[in-house]
Amino acid sequence: MKSHIVYCLTSLLLIFSSTLLAETIPIVGDWKAKPKNWVNADGQAEGIMMDVLEEVSKRTGIEFTYTLSTWNRAVESSRAGQGAIIGFSKNKERQMYWDYSEPMYFDDIVLVALKKDKINFDGLESLKGMKVAIKRGSSYGDDFEAAVNNNIIIPVETEDRAGQMRMLNMGRVDLVLLSPGNIALQSIIAENKWLQENKDQFEILSPIYKQDPNYLGMPKSMGKSHLLPPINKALKEMFEDGTHARIVKQRIDAFIANLQANN
Repeated sequence: MKSHIVYCLTSLLLIFSSTLLAETIPIVGDWKAKPKNWVNADGQAEGIMMDVLEEVSKRTGIEFTYTLSTWNRAVESSRAGQGAIIGFSKNKERQMYWDYSEPMYFDDIVLVALKKDKINFDGLESLKGMKVAIKRGSSYGDDFEAAVNNNIIIPVETEDRAGQMRMLNMGRVDLVLLSPGNIALQSIIAENKWLQENKDQFEILSPIYKQDPNYLGMPKSMGKSHLLPPINKALKEMFEDGTHARIVKQRIDAFIANLQANN
């Protein structure tokens, strides 16, 4: 009888393992979020998030496919249950529709201003009445949503980040919110000739607005939230054994080297 129970438990474990191996999760995300995730010249998804998920795949057997698009389209696609979403911030409203992994990455969210405006940043309350350009469809946490709802700041949503920098220069907005940190700003500048010629007009305010955890958002309607525990286990191990830090460093070092080579 005892050997029969052991046999049954072993069989169940094998079935569970083979089920994970057979699982594929479609991933959606932003196609212009360097160095986290973007579409390269060959039309392939590339970046820190893909590298992290490929390591998760090695450790769990879960496979991932990638479809990157505009951020707003990615959010709506995921909301409809068509894919889990990467680079996803957490707020109360979203938690109604998505289950969350452990953090995959931590963003430095910064505010970019014109140097001549001499803006002193001391929390969102210090930005009373200012227009802040943000990426359409983005959320920066419950504190940001509260500042918008309480009319402390006025969000201006567009997809064109270089265009937002021009809006800043023309006085149509007071600030541009970017992530991840200075790398995001340098990436935008590198791809726009006018910004390269006028980059000295801009500055990143200190201190940074916040460090924001980025999650894998699993839409509840997709029916794959049972895969979050093994994904979370793999992510935790990657942070603990140094794999995650190595992935991030390699990507950022290569990205910075590429920016310098093209300037």
